[in-house]
Amino acid sequence: MEWCVNSNNNGIIMTTYKELFGKYVQNVASDPTSTDAEGQIWYNSTSGTFKTVLGSYGVWSSGGNLNTARGSLGGSGSGTQTAALAFGGRTPPSSAATESYNGSSWTSVTSMNTARRDLGGFGTQTAAVGVAGNDGAVKVTNTEKWNGSTWTASGAYPAATESLGALGIQTAGLAFGGETVPAIVGTTNTFNGSTWTATGSLNTARYGMGGSGTQTAGLAFGGAPGPSAATESFNGTTWTTVNSLNTARVGVSGAGTQTATVAFGGAPSAATETWNGTSWTSNPTTLATARNTLAGAGSKSSALAFGGLTPAPAVTSATEEWDYGVVVPVAGSWSSGGNLNTARDQLMGFGTQTAAIAASGTPGPGTVTTASEAYNGIAWTNTNSLNTGRRTTFISAGTQTAGLVAGGYTGAPANSAISATELWNGTSWTTNPASLNTARFGIAGVGIQTSAIGWGGSLTGGASYPTGSESWNGSAWTNTSPVNTAAYRGAGAGVSNTSALKFGGGSLPGPDLSATESWNGSSWTSVNSLNTARSSLGGAGTQTAALAFGSPNATESWNGTSWTTLPATLSTGRDSAASAGTQDSALYSGGAPTTAATEEWTGPSTTLNYKTLTTS
Repeated sequence: MEWCVNSNNNGIIMTTYKELFGKYVQNVASDPTSTDAEGQIWYNSTSGTFKTVLGSYGVWSSGGNLNTARGSLGGSGSGTQTAALAFGGRTPPSSAATESYNGSSWTSVTSMNTARRDLGGFGTQTAAVGVAGNDGAVKVTNTEKWNGSTWTASGAYPAATESLGALGIQTAGLAFGGETVPAIVGTTNTFNGSTWTATGSLNTARYGMGGSGTQTAGLAFGGAPGPSAATESFNGTTWTTVNSLNTARVGVSGAGTQTATVAFGGAPSAATETWNGTSWTSNPTTLATARNTLAGAGSKSSALAFGGLTPAPAVTSATEEWDYGVVVPVAGSWSSGGNLNTARDQLMGFGTQTAAIAASGTPGPGTVTTASEAYNGIAWTNTNSLNTGRRTTFISAGTQTAGLVAGGYTGAPANSAISATELWNGTSWTTNPASLNTARFGIAGVGIQTSAIGWGGSLTGGASYPTGSESWNGSAWTNTSPVNTAAYRGAGAGVSNTSALKFGGGSLPGPDLSATESWNGSSWTSVNSLNTARSSLGGAGTQTAALAFGSPNATESWNGTSWTTLPATLSTGRDSAASAGTQDSALYSGGAPTTAATEEWTGPSTTLNYKTLTTS
């Protein structure tokens, strides 16, 4: 098959695709997945279309939230998407907080010496500069340098200024524009690592601009008054006006070089634009969180946006990651699966998304069912029943052919905590003579049939929430170290009695919990908390790659260090359901309000930027 790429009606011989690229257009049943397909053309026989892969599309995806929500902050513009620094800002009031980003989460480090907002920031994660700003009362001239661990005072900026633009590295920086007392200025100053020196001014005096590039090849864009769309290019001595942004805005941020930049955010827009050295192009994907006075770092192909006003005085901790090229991130999502045969809540589950068990629970107030069902990835099938019906969260662990349940609560009229353990062999349930040492309900647990860990819960009558945890070795339960935070109806992730993650739950007395703890086989350690406190939630995955969901519908992902709220939520908001699976492939079935609904989770992934070729 040949593809004509050039012809006319004057007798000129047509140029074929093979003559240009050395091979024919391939006929394939499915699109190629390798990045080597960029720029190539193929015929997809399934869709009946000619297609290609283009490197001209950018998308935003969620990153780890700042620990301190704030706007009007400084950032390490020359840092990267996986190594950035955030400092200062407005919470309100003015902040000195400094945080370091590792590509997934922020860590609080040593604060600035002078708390301030609307400051200029530039440099890298280990060598940054914060300059001028407003300490909450007056504009300041303070300059501070960061060496990777501490801030040190440096040469004062020539004038007390706020909302100035900045770019470059610690030993070769540039600051421009801003507001002094009482004027809006176009003043530009260079920084050599210790002192500031005046140089050529902006053609359009303004504040709240974005900046990118280096001290001798910089770019300034947007700002106010206006808002403005003005863009200027700097050659080390003078500024030259070039093509304007498509969307005028103030408080905009950006990342990149003088000839390849991405601009994002700014009032009144969440728009994203890319700069090719000549003109700006609007990107179809905007920031998920519209904001201004945010900070940024990275490059045109891989950038980071963090913090900002949404609008003032509200601040955000949201971090978003920008990727531009042939590879397009695909957000995780929930989709409908097959309904349970018995609608119920307060049930538990284990296994994988395509081979799961859902056990017991309550189909109505005060009642308990012994029903057990198996899922094959499409539909649920009734299996042999449990010997002891139970509800209100109980330990569940294992696979579809080798499982375990323990603890829970009976139905009316007894309404008492259970210590009984039952084992599942893929066909039937057998009561094991080894019971929990402490009968309790609302207890959570994870693992496999021969190695599990359970914790928390409540005693009969609900008068107390014990902190004790118990370990299962396949034949007996042993009391182990207590958890740090007592929790009732919590959730967890893990595949053995030596490696687990505990999160969420309820407290007595008090609200739902966000506390997260990690288990190493001998002790529990408190780690970063959930973003949304909740109880009776679902959990899946391992100690270092977990997923929390439900109660009512929020989804969070754990990377071994911190939780990130994902944009996808459950279609049916609920709690007290059966969960199973992994961080990338989870299952949530039943739940309250009483339902038979099942939803399947497909985690974030990537695809290529496929384009269908047409003749129009």
